[in-house]
Amino acid sequence: MEDALEQLSGLARKESRCTRCSETAARRLRAVPGGGHPHAAVMIVSLAPSESDEAGDGEAGAALVEELAVFMPGLEDSRGRVYVTTLLKCVPRGEAGVRPPTPEEEDNCFDYLSREISITTPHYILALGEETTRFVLRKLFRDRPYAPGDALELRVFDNPAFKVVPVATPEELRARDAKEQKLYRDRLRHLAQLMGI
Repeated sequence: MEDALEQLSGLARKESRCTRCSETAARRLRAVPGGGHPHAAVMIVSLAPSESDEAGDGEAGAALVEELAVFMPGLEDSRGRVYVTTLLKCVPRGEAGVRPPTPEEEDNCFDYLSREISITTPHYILALGEETTRFVLRKLFRDRPYAPGDALELRVFDNPAFKVVPVATPEELRARDAKEQKLYRDRLRHLAQLMGI
């Protein structure tokens, strides 16, 4: 475990010096590293750090886990057994403020996510949101494992080394009606049991 912690710490230092996306690097407060158990069975990947993650001095996902735990009871208690990270390591900003990331920025950051996966060796990767899901599936599978127009949420995509499970973001879940939220919460509870969290 010590070796994995050292590798993740070195990766965080490398991320903090990264200037691949010059506009984002010039406007960021800091790069936000992933964090959690260095050999977690479950990795949670969202698109980009929140502004609150960036403003703090910790790792990605503190607020995200709290929000997701509303829909996946038990996640809050399992925080020490999961690894939470983001596809982008910086909050993407332009002249007008925070903006959606560009495909180039996503590609530039993928090496960092790939390295985190190699170090932590998760059994499950929860990809939060449509954009994160499609990017992760495109990068981690040689052949696209779904047909155009397929619903992806809560499907399990098997890779020889791990499983990828697309999950709605907390914002997307809050926008659904009460009945849909309850059904989704039940499915997430079952998924959490399957993953051991």
